[in-house]
Amino acid sequence: MKVRIVQAGICSCEVEVKRAWYLPWQTVYDGCLPWRGSYEEAKEIKAKILEDYE
Repeated sequence: MKVRIVQAGICSCEVEVKRAWYLPWQTVYDGCLPWRGSYEEAKEIKAKILEDYE
């Protein structure tokens, strides 16, 4: 599994997940809308996803 942080606009970031090499990148959702927040929050979410995957 791969996780990356991408810019979603001015001063906001999204977290994307790739579960296998042949699947496209998928945005992490918060309810029905894509999660968006600061870079620091995105780093925390990325770390949590990677920790849960292990």
